[in-house]
Amino acid sequence: MTELRVERHLSASPDRVWRAFTSADALSEWLWPPAFATIAITDPRVGGRYRIASEVAGMAVGGEYVAVDEPRGLVQTWQWEGEAGQTLVTVTIDPEGDGTLLTVAHERFDTSDERDSHIQGWNDCLDRLEPYLAP
Repeated sequence: MTELRVERHLSASPDRVWRAFTSADALSEWLWPPAFATIAITDPRVGGRYRIASEVAGMAVGGEYVAVDEPRGLVQTWQWEGEAGQTLVTVTIDPEGDGTLLTVAHERFDTSDERDSHIQGWNDCLDRLEPYLAP
């Protein structure tokens, strides 16, 4: 299996979750640990590009927005700088009661080891999202 799926039930509105995934300032705040001093650039439109980088951690990822359906979700390519492989991330944002059901699907990994490291990475990232969205 070369894909992963992570779901989170969030107490925030779909609009707030959308902004957390598409605003450069928001991504810089929650996606990676604060010590990484993350810098993000986003242009959330079909054909627009994004880049998330940390000089401190020596890593960066970027890609292109393939589909944008505000505030329901987006699809984007995902490529770590310095690596040849490109994967695909689909973020789905569904209203659920007073909150949101967030689903992150990440596919097209070459190996299960690659996929497994990203499962851990997405869980770590999404563990920071809920406190970021807290009122």
